[in-house]
Amino acid sequence: MSTEPIWRGSIENKLLRYGITPFLALIFAITYVANDTAAPEKQLVGWGWLYFGLVLVIAFLAVMTFTKLTVEVREDGFFIRYGYWIYPTQKIDWQSVASVRTLHVEPTLWGGWGYRWVPWKKATAAVMRRGPGLRFDFANGKIFVITIDDAETALAAIRSVLDRMPPA
Repeated sequence: MSTEPIWRGSIENKLLRYGITPFLALIFAITYVANDTAAPEKQLVGWGWLYFGLVLVIAFLAVMTFTKLTVEVREDGFFIRYGYWIYPTQKIDWQSVASVRTLHVEPTLWGGWGYRWVPWKKATAAVMRRGPGLRFDFANGKIFVITIDDAETALAAIRSVLDRMPPA
């Protein structure tokens, strides 16, 4: 089986990225000024700044991880890469997929933006914005939804792969 992508797409939530990142910087600035003007016994010193900075770095990395999705349709599966790094990556094996279809994704139906787990639907979702997406129904009854630009073309590529697979 080829590991070359048959179709590749990506989606980015720039509002989330450019909205949350300045907000984190603002929190840091406010805390720095408040700490500078606080009574000496209430000021962050030494390790306190390290812990505070570490929390902000982790928050920044989380925002950068969940503001961009890159997806690939390959012969050996559907791959989703989160963020700007190689990992985390998610793979959906074609053998586990019962059906795939396009749909219009509303973030409010999936718990908002980001990677969502919706236990009462037996579903997970990678929701970057409102709009076109793909819905994977699995043989075990679970569901995965992802928003993606040009979902129709992605679905055509997925169906071309599924049509070439031997029957189970």
